[in-house]
Amino acid sequence: MFKAMTLDDFYRRVGARLPDTIEADGRTITHELFAALAARLTPDAAVELGAELPDELGDELAHAHGDGNLSRDDLIEELASRLDLDDDDAETAAIVVLSVVREAIEPIVEIDQVLESLPPDLAQLMQ
Repeated sequence: MFKAMTLDDFYRRVGARLPDTIEADGRTITHELFAALAARLTPDAAVELGAELPDELGDELAHAHGDGNLSRDDLIEELASRLDLDDDDAETAAIVVLSVVREAIEPIVEIDQVLESLPPDLAQLMQ
């Protein structure tokens, strides 16, 4: 039987992959990215993405109220602003978090099923 990823394990994996040039920790980056996603994703897409994540992260996405209009550049710029990073570091941070999201959900559901429900730019960041 597969054991779901814990929240602490999620943060630990994010933190371990972040380059030293990024001063924010894995928890902060994760929460800021999820807040930015919740503002953009439709409730249905957010539920699909958050269903197999640790409860606290799924709960953040459960408050999604966006229209599904999400561009890669807008997401990166918002994350950069939230974390006071340049766009390159923000993109790196987003890719790190989304790679851990993929690891958390992939053993439980087919990743293609989740990617199909997401805006194309977000799905691209997760590949």
